[in-house]
Parts: sequence; C-alpha cells; structure tokens
Amino acid sequence: MILGSAEAAIAGKFVEAVDIYAGHPVALQLRAMNIIYETTKERGATILMPTSMVDSLNPSATTLALAFAGTAEPARLPAAA
Repeated sequence: MILGSAEAAIAGKFVEAVDIYAGHPVALQLRAMNIIYETTKERGATILMPTSMVDSLNPSATTLALAFAGTAEPARLPAAA
C-alpha cells in the first residue's frame, strides 16, 4: 500500500513537471543537459547517446524563436572590434 502511494505521488510530480516544461522548451533542454552532466560528474562515466538525442539538445532556430517570443526584441551581441 505504501509503495502504491509513493508511485501515485511520483506520477503527480511528473505531471507537474510536464506542465512546467511544456511552456519552456529551453528549460527542458537545460535540464536534460544537467542530468547528463551530473551523471558523468558523480560517476566519472562515459555516456553514449544516439545522434538524435544530441541533435535534440542543440538549440534550433525554432527553439530560439520560441525563447525570444516573449521579448519585444532579442538581445544583440556586441559588434566585433
């Protein structure tokens, strides 16, 4: 019974996370990269990832457009000297 209650609580937390990350795709990418970093840092392991996963961690034009959608004008980089 206790295990079932724990599973229900965990599932609820996953639902909350989905709701949060749905509106913030960049935050989801950062979280994924952080999980990979923490795993390799703590265990000193090498992680093999499919290229599709690596590609999904790279910000695309669409992701960047969504990130800037809430701003009137995206930040500009300073001109090279």
